[in-house]
Amino acid sequence: MKLPASYDSLLLMVSDVYFLPISDQESSASLAQKTRAILAATPYADIIQPKKICAIKQHFGEQGNEGYLRPEIAKSVIDLVKSRGGLPLMVETNTLYRGQRSNSYHHLMLAHEHGFGIDQIGAPIVIMDGVNGQNQRSQPIPGQHFDRVFTVSDLDFFSSIFVLTHVKGHVGASIGGAIKNLAMGFASRAGKLAQHADFRPTISKKRCVKCGQCAKHCPTGALALEDRHPEGRHLRVTLDLCVGCGECHIACPHDAISFKWGSEGRLLQEKMAEHALGAVINLPGRVVYLNFFMHVTQQCDCWSGENPVLYPDLGIFASLDPVAIDRACYDLALDFYGEDIFKKMWPDLDPTAQVSHGERIGLGTQNYHLQRVS
Repeated sequence: MKLPASYDSLLLMVSDVYFLPISDQESSASLAQKTRAILAATPYADIIQPKKICAIKQHFGEQGNEGYLRPEIAKSVIDLVKSRGGLPLMVETNTLYRGQRSNSYHHLMLAHEHGFGIDQIGAPIVIMDGVNGQNQRSQPIPGQHFDRVFTVSDLDFFSSIFVLTHVKGHVGASIGGAIKNLAMGFASRAGKLAQHADFRPTISKKRCVKCGQCAKHCPTGALALEDRHPEGRHLRVTLDLCVGCGECHIACPHDAISFKWGSEGRLLQEKMAEHALGAVINLPGRVVYLNFFMHVTQQCDCWSGENPVLYPDLGIFASLDPVAIDRACYDLALDFYGEDIFKKMWPDLDPTAQVSHGERIGLGTQNYHLQRVS
C-alpha cells in the first residue's frame, strides 16, 4: 500500500519544531501558561474547526504514579479549542495489563481521581476502545512488518487532534515520546498485542531466588509463584499469557529477568512506528504534537511503583510531525545533558530506532527546523 496522496504531500523535506525551555520543577499553572505561549507562537490553532470535535490525547497516569501531565496543562489546550469554537474531547485507550486502566470503568474513575473530571478540565473523556478494548478497525498501511494494523475505530471522526506526551524512558522502547503515545494510545487491544508479540522474558535460574516480586507485578498471570510444588517453591512461567510489558524486569530486585533488548527492542520500536502511522494516516495536517520533556524517569507513566526523577526538566516542544518532534527531543537532550541519557538508562536499546523506522515508512522526517520560543 502507498501513502494517501493527501498525507504524502505533507511529508516535507524539513519539518518545523517549536521549542520553549522550562525551569526545573515549574508549577502546573506555569506549565499551562507556557503551553498556551508555545501554541500562540505557532499556526497550529488553525487546525481547530468550529462546531467540530477536537480530540486531546493524554495518558492519565497509573494509580500511584506521579509523572503524568497535570490536568491544568490539558485544560490550557481545551480552553484554546473552545476559544476557536471547537468541541474538545479528552481521549485515551485501555491497557493490556490488569490494573486501574484495563477497563473503561476503572480507567475513568482513576482519571477523575487524578483531576481530569469534567468540572476540573471543562471537557468529557472517552475511552475509545470500548469497555474492554474491543472497539477497533483494520487500517491498511505501507509497513514493513504489517500491511494493516488494528487501531481504534473513532479516529476518522475527529476533525483534529492534539497529542500531549510526557517524554521519559521506557523499558522496551528506550524513549516514550510522541510515536509511542500514538502507537499504544490509539491501538486497540489487538494492536497492542501485535506490537508486544515478540517481547518475551528470559529468567536466569542462577540469579532467581523465587522472591515473587515479578509475579506480584505481572499483570496477566504469566508469572506465578507456586508454594505447593514437588521441587519446593517454584516460579511458573506461562509465555502464552505474556503481553511483553516488561513489568517483571523492572520489578525483579536480583537482575534475574532479561529480554533480548537488541533484537526485540528494535522490533518493538519498529512495530510502534507502524501503528503510529496507522493512527494518523487519514488525518493529514490535522494532528498537533506537544512533547513535555520534564519529570524525566527511567520508567514510563504506566509504572505504579517507585519511579524517581533522574534529570532536570528541559522544555516543551510542538510540531505537526511526530518523527521530527521526537528526534528534536533526543537531539536537544544530548546537548542539554551532555550525554545520551536514554542510552544511559537503557544501554542495550537504540533510542533512535523508532524515529529511523518512522522516517522509512513515511510517518515523518528526522530533518527539522528548530524555532525557539521565548
